[in-house]
Amino acid sequence: MSAAWTTEAVTRFRDILALVSREQVRTAYEIAVKLKLPVSSTYLTVAEMERLSCLARDESGYLLVGIRPQQMALDALGFQVAAQRLAPLVRHLRDQSGETVFMASMAEFVTVGTVAMGFNPGHLVVQPFQTYRYAASPPPADMARAGVFEVTLATNAQYGDYGALVNLMALHLARSTSAAHPATLAVGVARPEGQFRDAAHLARKLLELKAFFDSPG
Repeated sequence: MSAAWTTEAVTRFRDILALVSREQVRTAYEIAVKLKLPVSSTYLTVAEMERLSCLARDESGYLLVGIRPQQMALDALGFQVAAQRLAPLVRHLRDQSGETVFMASMAEFVTVGTVAMGFNPGHLVVQPFQTYRYAASPPPADMARAGVFEVTLATNAQYGDYGALVNLMALHLARSTSAAHPATLAVGVARPEGQFRDAAHLARKLLELKAFFDSPG
C-alpha cells in the first residue's frame, strides 16, 4: 500500500465526515457528486463507513458522523464522555432554537470537531473541522465560571477568512483530564456577529440541556 494511496484514503474519509457534518445528504451518489469522487468506489466507501459506525443516519435517513469517530475525538482530547449522549443533545437544542448548534473543545483556540454538530440550513455560521480564535485577548473572564457565557470568535488566520466574526452563547459540559492539553467540552449556539436578542430564552434552553446531561443515567 503506497503512501500516496493512504493519504488519498484518509483525505477522502475526512472529506466525507466534513460533508455530512455541514450538509444534508442521504446517498453515496450525492456524496460522489459534491466531492467529485468516482461513484462506484464512493458507494463502497460509504457502505464500509456505515458498517464500521463511522457514519450513521438520523431519523430522516440523513447521514451523520458516526459514534466511532466521535468517541475517538473525545478520547483523544481527554473528555470522559460517551459520544452517544451528545448527538441527541445537539439535535434537541438545534430544533428548539432553530440555530447552528455544536460541540467544541475550548482551550487556547476553539476547535469544532467530529464530536457532534447540528445545524439548520441557512443558519450555518461555523464549520466542522474548523478552528476559531477568541476575538478578544484575553478571552472574557466569565468563560471560566459555571453557567452560560457569551463570547465572540474569529476564524483563525491560518485556516482562511481571518475577518469573519461569530457570536457564541455556550456553557461547559465537561473538563478534559489531559494535563498536557487542558480544555473544556462546550455546547453552544452560534450566530453571525450581532446581539442575541432572545438571550434569556436561549440561556434557559442551555441550562435545561446541562441539567439533563448531568442527570444520572
